[in-house]
Amino acid sequence: MAELEVIKHTKKMHEIATNEKHSTFKKIKEIGLEIFIIVFAVSLSIWLHGWSEHRHEQEQVKKFLLGLKSDIQSDVDDSKAIIKQYQEFGKVYTALNNLDKNKPYDQENLKKQLAYINTNVYLRPKIYRFNGFVSSGRIGNIENDSLSLNILKFYQETISEVSSSESGWMSNQKKLQNYLEENVNNPESIPDNWSVLTTPKGKQLTKNLIPWNQIYERYNNLVKSGETIVKQINEEYDLKE
Repeated sequence: MAELEVIKHTKKMHEIATNEKHSTFKKIKEIGLEIFIIVFAVSLSIWLHGWSEHRHEQEQVKKFLLGLKSDIQSDVDDSKAIIKQYQEFGKVYTALNNLDKNKPYDQENLKKQLAYINTNVYLRPKIYRFNGFVSSGRIGNIENDSLSLNILKFYQETISEVSSSESGWMSNQKKLQNYLEENVNNPESIPDNWSVLTTPKGKQLTKNLIPWNQIYERYNNLVKSGETIVKQINEEYDLKE
């Protein structure tokens, strides 16, 4: 559209310049007006193009953030459930660690507790939407700097810290599993398992599986960070929580 205007007014300037009936002053005046119109039309076209492009970018940002809100809320909900599971692990491994060779034990309770030795839990974060948006180079289109920084920190730092703690706990679990596999004569025998678990090494391995504070701190940090981001997105688009 702007190109047509430029052509139209350029032709008009040529007509003015070659019109012998007009004085030099009048030609200069009219040509100046045409130049002003051309410059205005081009500037307006550039502004409208930039405005349209920015609007399109922000529509993409909104679509991304609303989807990300759902992803993060899911990770927050999963993390809360995982915290409860670790609390249950804490009770089980504390009980296993308290087993004493010189004291009687409840076989039924021990049987239930042994099942936990082959049970673990870990977060499966919803990262594909975030990774796709970042790899496309559009993360910079988020105009709220605080929000974009919190998102980057959530995915690149907070989740990584949780994953590191999970790996440490599961590594300890694997050591206990291997120890029992190598030393229990009959895996189905509760007394055989009890005998191995009450050895000094067995007690140390069960003690190592009582979830430490760092695990809870990192999961709680993920929950807090995720809820902050969800709140920021709601405020960004005036959404109800």
